[in-house]
Amino acid sequence: MIETLRKKGAGNPLKCVQCGSCTSACPVTLIREDFNPRRIVGSIARFNRLPDQDPWLCSTCSLCSERCPQAVNPFSIIMVLRSVLYENGGEAPLSILKMVEQVRETGLAFPLTPESREKRRLLCLPEAGLSEQGLSEVRRILREAGFK
Repeated sequence: MIETLRKKGAGNPLKCVQCGSCTSACPVTLIREDFNPRRIVGSIARFNRLPDQDPWLCSTCSLCSERCPQAVNPFSIIMVLRSVLYENGGEAPLSILKMVEQVRETGLAFPLTPESREKRRLLCLPEAGLSEQGLSEVRRILREAGFK
């Protein structure tokens, strides 16, 4: 697993001193006892294997990496774990797949509600969305990433 992280340019779990700064910064850990960035990194560093925790629970806020005094970058490690699981036949959660479909259709990760459209109008912001050229580029990227 450590070699896979190196090849994919992720953080180095061997630099982790298990201080817990990543976990104390993690908003997901506050509501999910079964998600702990320190344990994820520690499992890889100690046993060189995939941890038993679900990397899809990560909110991708990146606070773990910002707070890490050793510059381990738990966030990049978790993103690589997602990739490895997916590449090895694991399924992405339905919510992620729905978001990918939303991005493919509109270029936006989340649908705009009538309320958010009205707020944008009141703030004199342009209509949210991508040009046809931009949307075409997003679709190309998704195809290349394996999302048909």
